[in-house]
Amino acid sequence: MKTLLLTALALLSLTITQAQTRDSTKTKATQQANPNDRRNGFETYQSTNQIIGQGPNGMINTIDHRYEGLRGTPYFLPDWNKGQIEMTAGQNYTNVPIKFNAYQQQLMLLRTWAGSDSIIVEPSLVKRFTLKNNEGQTYLFERLPNAKTSDQVIKDGYFLVLYEGKTVLLKRIAKTFKPADYKNPYSNDVRYDAFRDAFSYYLLKPDQTLTKVKLSDKSIIDALGDKKDELKAFVKQENLYFKTDNDAITLVKKYDSL
Repeated sequence: MKTLLLTALALLSLTITQAQTRDSTKTKATQQANPNDRRNGFETYQSTNQIIGQGPNGMINTIDHRYEGLRGTPYFLPDWNKGQIEMTAGQNYTNVPIKFNAYQQQLMLLRTWAGSDSIIVEPSLVKRFTLKNNEGQTYLFERLPNAKTSDQVIKDGYFLVLYEGKTVLLKRIAKTFKPADYKNPYSNDVRYDAFRDAFSYYLLKPDQTLTKVKLSDKSIIDALGDKKDELKAFVKQENLYFKTDNDAITLVKKYDSL
């Protein structure tokens, strides 16, 4: 049994090594927006009276303890979780530790058999992957390189599959980064850097047309295009308010059943 497992892990390593990229979470990501640049506490101010009152010099370097660090995470789930990766070439790898970097739209793999080195799996090699949170909830992410859309950025990313039937309801899990803003008199006095969720929703039709929608009955019904009267009556009957993803899932399921 151990021989089979080691062989499977070795094959996974060989499959993605040719197109893999080393995990840039600690280097490349911070080059784009490095929240640690201010962690040493040294800041440059326009005049001394911003910090200690009027002084003899127009420019000083001083220690500023106002920075409050980083809030949030670039990852969909912050911890490594055992998951499954289905490759475009047909390989299927199970029970491997993975993370999804939603900020950079990268699937990361922890190679425990290679000194716990983490790598970024080349997106073109991945068809879909699944992972579970600590409560056991499963999340399925999929790439849609053949979707009919003019947005290449969207096509190169991953989508969380909320419902998969004749019509597919998708949620794009992304993150934005907002740096601290407290250095000058006209700042917003935000003393921390932050990663924030940025969600968007899409419908994928049988002809592979990908349409962006809002989390509302009107937007989804308009995007579906037909059976509008039946769907509107269903929303009213079921008291769907679209405060959660489940209401959107319920509506699309109903559409597929009509």
